[in-house]
Amino acid sequence: MRRAAALLLLATAFPSIARGQLEVSGYVLGVGAYQGASALGASGSTFLARTRLMPVLTSGGFTFDIAYEHVLMRAPGSGGFSITVPGGSATRTGDWLGLDWDLHSGSNTEWRHRLDRMSIGFSGGPVEITIGRQAVSWATTLILTPADPFAPFDPSDPFREYRGGIDALRIKMFTGPFSEIETVVRPTETAFGTTLTALGRAQTSKSGWAFGAWGGILHDQPAGALFTTGALGTTAVRAEVAIREHRDAEVTMRGAIGLDRFFTPKGKDLYITLELQYDGFGAQNTSKLLDIITSKSFIRGDMQTLGEWTVVSQMSYQIHPLVSVNGFALANARDRSVLVSPRLTWSATGSLTVTAAAFRGLGTELASTGTLGLGSEYGFIPAIGYISASWFF
Repeated sequence: MRRAAALLLLATAFPSIARGQLEVSGYVLGVGAYQGASALGASGSTFLARTRLMPVLTSGGFTFDIAYEHVLMRAPGSGGFSITVPGGSATRTGDWLGLDWDLHSGSNTEWRHRLDRMSIGFSGGPVEITIGRQAVSWATTLILTPADPFAPFDPSDPFREYRGGIDALRIKMFTGPFSEIETVVRPTETAFGTTLTALGRAQTSKSGWAFGAWGGILHDQPAGALFTTGALGTTAVRAEVAIREHRDAEVTMRGAIGLDRFFTPKGKDLYITLELQYDGFGAQNTSKLLDIITSKSFIRGDMQTLGEWTVVSQMSYQIHPLVSVNGFALANARDRSVLVSPRLTWSATGSLTVTAAAFRGLGTELASTGTLGLGSEYGFIPAIGYISASWFF
C-alpha cells in the first residue's frame, strides 16, 4: 500500500510539471574515523560515504522535489559509536511511504539507498500545499530543540547540512507580511505501531520579536508548545517550551532557551552559542538511563538527549579567511558527564570543505560493581578522531 501511494504521487505530479524547469544539485560526504576502546566495545575504524542527487522540477505554481541518497558505512565488527546518523535525525522513525531499501547488510557493512525527498508542492497566492516526503522543522533554538515535533537532529552530529525528510501533508497560509498559519498531518510507522500526528502552528512578529504556538495531536497524544525569538542588544535570544503527556500518563514540560552572538575580535569572526534544556522525558539520575533508552519517546525519535537537564555550548572562530576552529561541548548537568569535540575546518574551494575533528566523552563509564547500567550519559563514549570531506555540486 505504501509503495502504491508513492507511485501514485509520482504519477499525479509528473504530467503537470513535465515541461517545467529542472535544476539538479548534489552532495558527497566521505568520512574516515577511528575510535578507541571502551567498556562497551573494542577499538576500530569506521568509514562512511554519503551521496545525494537533488533534482527540483518547477512549472508555474507546481514544484516536484526529489533527493535520492546512497549511504555506505563500514563499522568495526564489535560495533561502533556513530558520529553521524545518515538521514539527519536523532533516532530513525519508520517512514510511511516505505522509500528506504537495503542493498547490502553484513556484520560490519551496511549499504542503503533511499528517496529522502519526494514531494509535490503547489503555490497559489497566499497558500502553499506540499504532500509527500519533505523536510519540516518547527525548531526555535539551534541545537537542543525539544519542542520540535519532527525528527530533530542529533545535537552531536557534525554533519547537519540536510534534515531527514518525513512523509506528510503540509499546508501553509500567509495571513500577512509577518504572519503565517501552518498545518502538518503525518502518519508514522513506529516500533509500537502506526501513529498519527496532526498539528497546527501560528506565528507572527512584532517589534523585532517573533513568537507563536502550535498544538494538536502528536503520535496520537495531545501536545502543544509556545516559542519566541528576538534580540537583547546584539545577542539573539531563542526559547521554546512544549507540554507533552509523560510515559506515566502525566503531563510534563520540555523546553530550551538559548543565546547566540557574533563578535569580531581583531577583524576575525567569532560566533558563540549557549543553550540550556529541561526535558521532562529525561532521566533524573544515572539509574534511569537504560529505562530512557528503551522508552517509547526515545525510540520514536522525540528525544535528542537522555538527561533531564542538558547544557550545550558551541564556538566558531575564523583564524584565516579559509580556515576556522570550532569547539563543542554537550553536558548532562545531573551526572556531570560531558561530550567534547574540537574541530578544524578548511574551505579548500567554494564547494569543497575538509574537516579534522575529535570526540571524547568525560565521566563515569559504567555503574558501580554489581549493578547493570551506565555510569553517566557520555562517560562511556571513547576517544574518536575523524577526517571528512564534503563536496557540493
